[in-house]
Amino acid sequence: MTVNPSFRDEDFLDRGALDAELGRVFDHCHDCRRCLPLCPSFPSLFEAIDRHEQRAELLTPEETREVVDLCYQCQLCYNHCPYHPPHEWRIDFPKLMTRAKLVQAREEGLPWSDRFGMRQDLMGKLSCLTASLTNAAFRNRAGRFLLEKATGIDRRWKMPSYENRPFSRQFAGHRSPGEANGRVVLFTTCFVEYAEAESARAAVQVLEHNQVAVESGYPACCGAPFLHGGDLKNARRSAEKVVGDLIGHVRAGMPVVVPGPTCSLQIKREYPELLDTPEAREVAENTFDIGEYLYRLGREKKLRREFPVEIGRVAYHLPCHLKAQNIGFRSRQLLKFAGAAEIEMLDHCSGVDGTWGMKAENFDASMKVADKLLEGIERFEPDRVATDCPLSALRIEQATGRRAVHPVVLMRDAYGLEAGG
Repeated sequence: MTVNPSFRDEDFLDRGALDAELGRVFDHCHDCRRCLPLCPSFPSLFEAIDRHEQRAELLTPEETREVVDLCYQCQLCYNHCPYHPPHEWRIDFPKLMTRAKLVQAREEGLPWSDRFGMRQDLMGKLSCLTASLTNAAFRNRAGRFLLEKATGIDRRWKMPSYENRPFSRQFAGHRSPGEANGRVVLFTTCFVEYAEAESARAAVQVLEHNQVAVESGYPACCGAPFLHGGDLKNARRSAEKVVGDLIGHVRAGMPVVVPGPTCSLQIKREYPELLDTPEAREVAENTFDIGEYLYRLGREKKLRREFPVEIGRVAYHLPCHLKAQNIGFRSRQLLKFAGAAEIEMLDHCSGVDGTWGMKAENFDASMKVADKLLEGIERFEPDRVATDCPLSALRIEQATGRRAVHPVVLMRDAYGLEAGG
């Protein structure tokens, strides 16, 4: 048995090898239990082990399936674990759960609703083409009911408002005025490309205000929905498209800047192993979250510090997939630079994590996960709410009625730049 095999190892999708690895990892997790408070998977795992006199190898397939199904890939346990690589035990619980879902999908197939829901580019393009109709339907109770029946997305979930044109089309023909501080390529992410272009527009404005020239690069979704949903083949195809497009920019000296933490994490952490090519590693090494990149400009004395507009008291949500990158609290520091009167950083999961928290069967559990975050926002009573994660922004608005924006939007406002300018 290969311990913590690569996506490309021949026994990665072998059921026997998977079961052996699940038993090995569960046994180590049971002895440690540091991750108990992180997500619903771990209480389920430890309760099952305790029912079997603390013998992980006696878990039934149904008990193991519950542990896997309750994992929503927040990735927090990876950094929390004292035994992750390069420790000799090489425990990578998030990848193990992904592997289990891939094997499960290989054996059972994927339901139509899941296969459709993974195709973010198809959904985004169709929704932009019919934006007025789609947005009206998503605001309508009957429309949300039909959506739940067709896709499994809970009718209570707040759907985004789609753009009339994808951001890449809005950006076509744009020329940055100067590049004294370099050039970057903005990988917009599927959500920003089709439904949250304000974050991309604000990123362009803030970068250009700081003399960084911007090119837009969006060949395809990063593939995280495929990987986390059980479709390894299409996850690889997505990675190949993205790397194939971005490598030319990188080799021309342009870092890849990403306004979505799930996507930047996917490119940095998963692409090198999914593809195992020099190009994938090169793109990964030159990819930055937008907050990470702007903070680096600040360290290099290239970030303008004149912020004439007050943004008030800010509740800032630190997303799980940003924490998983081990880059520190870059967006919080940028909000300090921007003159926020007070910042309350909320280090709690929103419980969404891809489509897991949107689905009807998980919606109530995901809301329970989000309780601490939502209570913290209400208790602080902020003037503005910020989060780097667009899905967390929808959860916050759905639950509190407060609109949450990307920190780069607050930076744009603090600079006094006109929205959409």
